[in-house]
Formats: sequence, C-alpha cells, structure tokens
Amino acid sequence: MSDNIDPLRLCVLGDLDSIHTRRWMQPFVDRHEVHAVSYYRPKAVPESVHLHVLDDRAQPAEAAFDGASRTASALPPNLLRIVNALRYRRRGLARIIRDISPDVLHAHYVVEYGFFAATAGFHPLVISAWGSDVLVAARSSPVARLIARYTLRRADLVTSNNEHMTARLRAMGVPPERLATIVFGTDAFFLERPDASVNLRPTDAGQPPTVISTRSLDSPLYNVDLVLRAFALLRARLPEAQLLVAGVGRLRPKLEALAQELGLGESVRFLGWLDAAALRDVFARSHVYVSVPDSDATSVATLSAMASGCFPVLSDLPTQREWVEDRVNGVLVAPRDAQTLAQRLGDALENDALRHDAAERNRGIVQARGLWQKNALAMEDWYRRLAARRKEAKGNAPLLSR
Repeated sequence: MSDNIDPLRLCVLGDLDSIHTRRWMQPFVDRHEVHAVSYYRPKAVPESVHLHVLDDRAQPAEAAFDGASRTASALPPNLLRIVNALRYRRRGLARIIRDISPDVLHAHYVVEYGFFAATAGFHPLVISAWGSDVLVAARSSPVARLIARYTLRRADLVTSNNEHMTARLRAMGVPPERLATIVFGTDAFFLERPDASVNLRPTDAGQPPTVISTRSLDSPLYNVDLVLRAFALLRARLPEAQLLVAGVGRLRPKLEALAQELGLGESVRFLGWLDAAALRDVFARSHVYVSVPDSDATSVATLSAMASGCFPVLSDLPTQREWVEDRVNGVLVAPRDAQTLAQRLGDALENDALRHDAAERNRGIVQARGLWQKNALAMEDWYRRLAARRKEAKGNAPLLSR
C-alpha cells in the first residue's frame, strides 16, 4: 500500500460470503481498522476484520435476501430490495454505523447493499458498482431505476471497475467529480510463474488442446451451457480437445446432464471450487480460457487467466474491449452464438504463435493496470481524501455537491 501509514477506520457493507467482497477488504486489513456489517453471520471474513452482525440467530436455509447472490424469492426482486432495506433499518444498521463512527463507509453493489447503506444516512459514503447492478438490474424496471437513482445521489463517491461502467454511471446522473474507475483486479500471485503456461512452452505433442471455463455456475448470465454446446461442435474439428469447467453453483447438475446429453463423455471435467494455487495450475496447463456472458464487468477470473498466460476467448462487449483486441491478444465473440464460438475456439487452439504472443502481451497488460494490490492504492487515496473532508465538515453532511 502507500507510504502514508496513518490508519483509517473503514466500514464495509456487502455480501461477506462473496470471495470478491473479502478480496476487496484484504489489502486494507493490515494497514487500517476495518469493520464489516452483515445481516446474518457470514461463513468467513478476513482475519482482523471487526464483524458486526445485525441478526445473530441461525440463518434460515432459504434466507438469502442478503445481497446479489440471494436465492429465489416469492417477491419480485425490486420489492424484495425495499423489504430488505427495511429489515436492515429495523435491525439498527444506522445505529451500528454511528457507533462504529468510521472515517468512510463503503458499500458494494449499487441496488442492494449500496441502497441499504444510503438509507442509513451516513457520510462519507462510497458505493461500488460491480457490473450487473448498473448494466442489468438498474435498467430492469422503473422501480429499479428509482432505487439506483436514490442510491447514487446519496453517495460521496461511486466507483466502477472499468471505463464503460463509469460512462454508464455518468449517464445515470453521477457527476464526474464523484466518479472513480478503480479496477478490481487479480493478484500478483498469478504472475509469479512466467514460464509455466503451456502457451509459453515448446509444443508438447502429448498435451491435448485444453479449454478452461471458470465463471459462476449459479447464473444463466454466464452461458456455460453455450460453452458446452460450442465445445460439442468443436470436437468434430478437434476430437482430442478437453474442456475443464471450474466453479460451483446451483446449475451444475443441469450442466452435467447437458454434457452427458451432448455425448461429451470424458472430454469434459467438472472441477468444482478451486483455491488460488489450483486455479493458477489449471490456467497454466490450459491453452484457452473461455468466458461468454451476456453482460460483464471487468472479470477477476479473466484477468487471472490472462496473467497466467491462458489465451482469452471472450464475449464481444465494451468492457472486454478495454482489455482485449480481437485476434491480437485474444478473441471476441458475439454472445449466444455457439457455432461461431466453436470456430473461434478451434482457430485459437490451432494457432500456437498467436497464443504465445498473446500470453506475453497479456502478462504485461495485467502487470500495468490489472493488479488489485496496485489499484487498491488509488482506493486508499480516495478514502483519505474523503476522511479529510469529513474532518473539515465536522459533521455527517454529504461532502460533495449533489
């Protein structure tokens, strides 16, 4: 982190069962006093985080109104968000935040935790957009737009992890002076074995062409079923090809059944959840990484694959064009086009020189602007600026002009 070691008191509101929320907090834990508020007790938080639980009863199996990863509910999503905001309020969210008295309150995911934090009335308030909250959810209905507008107007700073989302937030009415693009990147760990990638080693005749998918199996947004269908088409061209599917989620049984229905047999393997070391190893032995969701922010998984030397085949989306130039350091494919995806996967697997050059280039791109350890410095600078303004304001009023 930065040379300035004067610690701040930070408070985070988000889905603490999400690895992404925990990773966001991690760079700040050793340098600052970090508090986190959760409705139910989460499964784990980083060491040294001060945890505040609003409802310490046993969490009901069906209860997952708590964040973007919630399970299905009988209520429409936006009504559920309003109900949840009332639940947080009734359980004393505002009081607990006042008791913590942080220098900065930081909420993640605009239309849920950002919304809940906005109702607490505390400043300075930072809200981070994660992708689907502003690219999909906030545009889904008039109520969703009202929730998003209410939330964003009450933030002293709104962050996103790519320029496309920043432009979208500007179009939603957030003034430029209250916007910051902070890329939530991968870890330097994925750069530590520069020659391990199969794409950077001499061709091994015994190594089958291998494709890896690591996106969530919890949502149809990520089109992992399309990846399976494209891979089935690819095998007519490259019958020895292998597909590795990492990750967990409620769709896994259906995806495994689809793989069986497509006759993929042992050519596809479902790996389940992988820790960082196992994930780096599987990236290193895979030639191509595939991620073709309908909508996406800057994916940590994609940056991790690029850092590891794996060749990216991605949805042709504005957010992905910030990292990949088609047929230079990756391939961009229209979402939901299995035939074209199969063709592009085959082209990439058969072009050793393209993959080798891309691996070298992508490692440099991630090193320059895709590492969370580096980018967290910019977030820390914002925390300090907002904390200083709070001291100058000597109160809990909004710090920046609305």
